[in-house]
Amino acid sequence: MLKLAVIPGAICGGCDVALASVGEKLLDVLKYYEIVYWPIAIDRKLSDLEAVEEIDALIYMGGVSTSEEYELARKLSSKSRVKVALGTCSVYGGIPGLNSLSSPLEVYKVNMGKSDHWIQGDSLGLPQLIPYMAYTDVVEPDILAPGCPPSGKVLDQLLEQLIEYAVKGEIEHKPILLGDPESLCNKCPRNPKTTKIKMPGIYRLHEVELDDKKCFLEQGILCMGPATRNICDHSCIKTNYPCTGCGGPLEWGGDSGVSMISSIGSILLVDSEKSLLEPGLTREIDKLRDYIGTFYRYTLRKSMLYKLRELKKGGLK
Repeated sequence: MLKLAVIPGAICGGCDVALASVGEKLLDVLKYYEIVYWPIAIDRKLSDLEAVEEIDALIYMGGVSTSEEYELARKLSSKSRVKVALGTCSVYGGIPGLNSLSSPLEVYKVNMGKSDHWIQGDSLGLPQLIPYMAYTDVVEPDILAPGCPPSGKVLDQLLEQLIEYAVKGEIEHKPILLGDPESLCNKCPRNPKTTKIKMPGIYRLHEVELDDKKCFLEQGILCMGPATRNICDHSCIKTNYPCTGCGGPLEWGGDSGVSMISSIGSILLVDSEKSLLEPGLTREIDKLRDYIGTFYRYTLRKSMLYKLRELKKGGLK
């Protein structure tokens, strides 16, 4: 039997629950793998896992925010043959990746009343905070499974990859980015009948009486669908809520924020550009109060914006 370990890093628990909720489909994987560590599913100590000499498949969920998590991720990854980044936090940094705009101390001051702590002898210790990073900033995984949390589509593909590895003994064309290599718009149930989408302005959800059969962009509501990889069954959109981009860019290494800004620039008030001119368009764009939270809610850590910022600071080479 091959050895499978599932490790939670800096995680909310959504990816953990999503993976456990796969249910009976896990039985197909367990024909080939023995789970040597997965806190939500089996009673094993971390020391038991550290004693395992080799891990065939390691699934890492969440980001890395403390020195303890960093060392653990490095140590376990070094003895794992196949490494999986599960969830958008692990792949792209996710929502906690917005912490990258602040220092660990600033983040600590905001959250100091919520930090985990433990007792060592007579002293009280706190985890040593480090600049937040994705798991993909620590190692180069073989399989990338985005989603917040990953959808049934992505999890099915992941289980298929693990079974294929167990049978063949190798993974080809690494890294594998799960999902479909197209935008959510391609198969969206609200896909417009015409390719000439016109965005009448920029509005917030409470300002519009939404037509649940019409494209959000055609109603002035920002939807990250054009710049987001197809990793789900459009569950958010089907409940009358626009895509916020948790699937990340269409291809590994892309920048969904830049793609979305480009899309908006080509459709926003296209019929009124000559009358509005630059000042009028600027006033409309100024309705966006949080550019980073809108366009990089999940992917800031891997964006060109962040890389440029770090280069300016001298943090990247």
